[in-house]
Amino acid sequence: MVLIRHARLAVLLACALLAGCATSRSEVRLKSPPTVAPSSSAKVVVIRSVTDERAFEEAPSEPSTPSLGFGGANKSGDGIKARAIGRKRNGFGKALGDVLLENGQTVTGVVRENLAAALQQAGYQVKDAAQADASAIVVDVHIKKFWAWFQPGMWVITLNSDVATDLSIGGAAMPTTVSVHVEDAHGAATEGAWVEVVDKALEAYRKEVTFKTQGKL
Repeated sequence: MVLIRHARLAVLLACALLAGCATSRSEVRLKSPPTVAPSSSAKVVVIRSVTDERAFEEAPSEPSTPSLGFGGANKSGDGIKARAIGRKRNGFGKALGDVLLENGQTVTGVVRENLAAALQQAGYQVKDAAQADASAIVVDVHIKKFWAWFQPGMWVITLNSDVATDLSIGGAAMPTTVSVHVEDAHGAATEGAWVEVVDKALEAYRKEVTFKTQGKL
């Protein structure tokens, strides 16, 4: 009986701790992507603008749709939305706390950094507008998706992450769409697990950008 009582107390304590973590607002930091040095004679690309066009909703029916706790997206400032990358949930899928990037990182900044690394991998020089001449290829980036969420399970949870952008390149009639989705199984949605799945999505994003732009700009 004593062992059973202790086991029950342990389960209740674990549930309380998990609930507390899930209702809080976590801040995480994503690592910078690896970079390469392209040839100095390579074509030059300027990433002129990166615009966050994600649409936040209040209590969406799908966890893949961006949303925020602590009063909801409508009461959150632009600074919070600019750093929001995921929403915590309990074991039944109920939306609770938020996952934000640490101060100093934003979704637009992360996308810009990873796009630049991918273009360098594709063989292009990436420069600021002030350092480039009139022959540079200009890219405007429209972020359509950048979100992570999880699906509860009996023994493990499945963390998901989407990254999608439309790249308007050099006055082309149609944008180049780059969209990736990744999934990862974990025992719990720890801060490290959130970082891992988003980093995995960004790696897939860089590979897709390189594939779609190498020798084509």
